[in-house]
Parts: sequence; C-alpha cells; structure tokens
Amino acid sequence: MSEDKKTEDIMSEIVKPERPGGFLDYLPGDFLARQKMLRIIERVFSSFGFDLIETPIAEFLETLSGEKSETGKNIFTIKNRDEDRVLALRFDHTVPLARFISANPYDKKQQTGIRLPWSRQVVGPVFRSDKPQAGRYRQFYQFDADTVGTSSMLADAQIVAMIYKTMRELGVENFVIKINNRKILNGLAQVAGITDRGQVTADNITKEMMRILDKIDKISIDQVLSELKRVPENDFDSAPYLSDKATAKIRSYLELKGDNQQLLEQCQEVFKGVEITQEGITELGQILDFLQALEIPEKYVSVDFSIARGLDYYTGPVMETILTDAKKFGSIFSGGRFDGLVSRFTGQDLPAVGASIGVDRLFAALDSLGLINRDRSTVTDVMILRLSTERDKDYLKIASQIRELGLNTEICLLDDTTFKSQFNFAISRGVKYVVICGNDEFERGIIKIKNLTTREQSEVIPDDLAVYFQTAEK
Repeated sequence: MSEDKKTEDIMSEIVKPERPGGFLDYLPGDFLARQKMLRIIERVFSSFGFDLIETPIAEFLETLSGEKSETGKNIFTIKNRDEDRVLALRFDHTVPLARFISANPYDKKQQTGIRLPWSRQVVGPVFRSDKPQAGRYRQFYQFDADTVGTSSMLADAQIVAMIYKTMRELGVENFVIKINNRKILNGLAQVAGITDRGQVTADNITKEMMRILDKIDKISIDQVLSELKRVPENDFDSAPYLSDKATAKIRSYLELKGDNQQLLEQCQEVFKGVEITQEGITELGQILDFLQALEIPEKYVSVDFSIARGLDYYTGPVMETILTDAKKFGSIFSGGRFDGLVSRFTGQDLPAVGASIGVDRLFAALDSLGLINRDRSTVTDVMILRLSTERDKDYLKIASQIRELGLNTEICLLDDTTFKSQFNFAISRGVKYVVICGNDEFERGIIKIKNLTTREQSEVIPDDLAVYFQTAEK
C-alpha cells in the first residue's frame, strides 16, 4: 500500500472534534472557578439547614411529561432496547423532587423515609431540547433549594433570604429580588373577565395570560397588552382575547407605583372583593414582615406585579432575581410556591416552595461583572520537578509525604528533564509550590521548595516538610 493511500485511510477515520450545539465544555480554569462558586452556594444553602440529595438524570417519560408548560414539552427521550417504558432526561429538579418525596414517605415505626417538613438542596445537569441560541443551552446545571411540607410563609421568606445571602456571598452588590403572588394574577383573571371559551377552559386562558405577562421584562407594556388582545386562530387557541376594558384594568395594575407597602395597599384597592387576590396580598405582606425581621435591606426586595413565572405548577408567591448591572442575563435565581405538584403521584396536595439557580447563566453573568477568578487552572498545589530520571522512586516518596500533609501533589512528567523546561511548565500550570531536587540536593539530603506566590525559596530536610508547609499555608 502506498504512503499516500495510508494517509488517505487514516484521514478518513479521523473524527472531527465537534460538540453538539447547546452543550458546553469547561476547561480546567473555568471548571475550578465554577466549582468555587458552587461551594459558596452549597455553604449558604447548608447554613439554612437544606440537606443535599441526588436523583437520577433519567426518569420515566410519564413522570416528566405531566408538566404541560413549554419547558415540559422540550424533553429529551432515551432509546433503550432493554426497557419497555420510555426513559427521558430530567428538564429540572422540581418534578424529580415530587417523585422522590412520593416514593419515600416517612415510616414512623421504622423511622425511614422523609419526615416533613423537610428542606433539600440538589445540584446537577438538566436537559432541554430547545433550539440552541445565545445563553440558552440544551444541557446546563441547576442548583435547587426547596422546602416541602409547610404552608407557612416563613418558608417562602427563608427562600428569599437565602437568595439574598447567596448573592452577597458571591460578591454581588447590585441585584434585586422581585416577588409577586400567582393568587394575585388569578384574581387579575377574574377582574379581566376570563371565562371558559368554547373548547378552551378559563384555566388554560389564564395560564396563557400569565405566560404573556411574564414577557414584560423583554417587551413593552403596550406589546404585552397587544398580545393579550390577540384573536384566537382556532377553537383550541388559548389566546386571552381580552377586551379594551379588560386590558385597561391590567394596564392600571401593571403601572402601580410606590414602595412595597404602598404597592400592596394600592393592589388591595384594585382587587376589592376578589378573595383569592386578597389572600395573595396577605401572603406577600407576611413575607415582607419576615424579611424585615431578618434585617434584609428593602432595596434588595421589590414587589413586582408583572412577575408570573412560566411554569404551570406555581400556586402562590413567585420570585425572580435580576443582577442590575447585568440585566441581559435575565433572571438567574428564581422560583416560587408549588403546592399541587406532588398530587400527580399521591392524589393529595403537599405544600412546597423553592428556587433554582441557572448555574451556567449565573457563572456567565458573574464573569461579565468581573467576579470570576481564574487564577488557577489546576488542582495541583505542589509540583515536583523530575530533574533526574534515576531518582523516580525518591520523587514518588517525596510526593507521598507531601500528599499526607493534605496538599495535592504532582510529579512533572515532561520528557524534557531540564530545569528551565520543567520550571516553566510548573509556572504555566499555576501551582503554588515547586519542589526542586536534582542529584546535588539528594546528595546533600535536602529538598528545595520555591513558593511561587511569595517567590521565596527554602531548603528543608525531609523530616521538616510538615513544618515548612504548615507555616507557608498560614
């Protein structure tokens, strides 16, 4: 076979290293920076008593497909020859939570399962078969926190407080947590005169109205009202098709002004006699009172009557967090109360409230604000230069000694064993310390260590390694 033919065959077997659209690679520097961010979030969530759990990436399709929103429709299914029931990739952590709670009821006698009320946190990838576009991914990480088993607004207030604490711990100064209540929006549907229309129920029309209202941060009030007036295209179209009189009422509602307390008082006047709305206003008032007790500055929490949240399962207070210096990223920490979700599995309602962080979106937003530190591109703390190949066993012994001290230690494996090449490689890796031991150092019974942060170089005997690193790490 000719050399040209061999080359042609090899080239035909080479796979182009493409990744699918909507999926991300994280290089070491980005990954370590993101892990640092996740550790901060986990620490904050844990400080509020939220237990860590894990659920599978895959669920049965019927488990996930009961959620009828646009999000629930964008499900990745899995082909499995050995499984009769269709599997699918989770699109959030909330539906799996409902399944998890239903599958693990508390047994008082055996003291097993989940005893309610209970708070949990979970982090991991979720998947949506959306069309890839800027800031919209098919696989992305979410970090969720939820409290299940209580109707108390104390739980909702703690979620808001946790959002506030998380943002501050991440170094964000300018942000606002917008809160509303779906009960108020349900009352708005009554005021707007929404009723069943042919093949379309009032409930479906109301959900479409909420979906449109949820777009108000992207389009103007006039555009929102125009969509609310849209004429249905067929008997099954849930377009609200509101009258001029109804949209005028909605405009007055959306244009309410004032501080949080004034907004609640004005809203109370607008919805006089609408019981469901009065209940929602009362709940928001309780949340604000609790946040005041927690001494959370009012500038970080704002009542916003346009916030609807798109998912169908929200039933009460809802919340969104906007970074005021990076508004283009939209809401990066959002959620609400979903008291009816577990009923799909148990036939009974179970009160729950929670919020979710879009980890990749938050990372990108923090990066745009200069709050992501990529000073390290490796987990290695110490790199041992391999200056003499006949001393490999000694290098292994030194590495083991240093690892026992709790420091991540790597032996340089460059083929070029010159000091210059290996030292430059250690610097490029971003390690803290470089161990320098050639034949001369071994003969003298010492180990040279250079601290790349302080630029100081020390000579220590092997028995004093612990003392050196304990001092250097202080």
